[in-house]
Amino acid sequence: MKAENIFIEFEEDEAGSSPEVYELNIVSGGCRLYGYLLTPDRRMNKPYPTVILSHGFPGYTTNNDLELALMRAGCVVIHMNHRGAWGSEGNYLFTNLKDDLIAITKWAHNRAIADQYGIDPDNIFLVGHSMGGQTVLNAAKALPFLGGVAALAAYDIGAAFRYHMEKELFLMIETEGQCLKMTSAAAVYENALENRDELDILGQYERLASLPVLLVEASLDAVAPADIMMRQLYEKLKELSAPVTYQQIVSTHSFAGQRMKLAKTVAQWIENNVKII
Repeated sequence: MKAENIFIEFEEDEAGSSPEVYELNIVSGGCRLYGYLLTPDRRMNKPYPTVILSHGFPGYTTNNDLELALMRAGCVVIHMNHRGAWGSEGNYLFTNLKDDLIAITKWAHNRAIADQYGIDPDNIFLVGHSMGGQTVLNAAKALPFLGGVAALAAYDIGAAFRYHMEKELFLMIETEGQCLKMTSAAAVYENALENRDELDILGQYERLASLPVLLVEASLDAVAPADIMMRQLYEKLKELSAPVTYQQIVSTHSFAGQRMKLAKTVAQWIENNVKII
């Protein structure tokens, strides 16, 4: 992998070597999740470090540019849509997110799948933005084989209730969530309320202590303010002398004006943490 290649392409594609896009459907909780897998140019040596992306709520802010940048750097990249989101089967619930990501990651870690796509099972990284940041952090606690986990402007439902942001959370579900398949906005909110301790990124944070963690703050973030939703996790992990990296980017929640800086930050962190076996 070469992080310096995130914005560099080969002069031309070569038959049998060019990057490929594969449609995927992976079962989680009895429902099919739909998405795709990107493979890098085969002129780069495999097996490839692999990045699995978790989208935010509901996923309007896509990370396709980040996915393609990481592909050019030499990573296999997996993009999947959670239950009830963007055509995937089932109903959307916050408690499904972690289970979906665990199912996807275990699928990628399977030796037969890894051999098929050139995945390096010793170097699988989770990357999530916003609600996806919460999802990757919570899923990583149950996946000891990971190479690392990166949360970008993570939204923390536990913090939303601790700091009395219930109204903002419900309005987000009711308005932005209209594109999702769900019983009702009230049902999704109740799912958050009843499971806020389980969803809290501070819960069982000790399980992240031996894992490389990247936390990227958007300093102008009004959706998921880092001082209440991410910095506390950083401080707790630092107290445990964990391999955690905290990076601040001067941008809003979507990082819309700083996407290239975001790509460089994530790619360099992955390159620095790839295990050479």
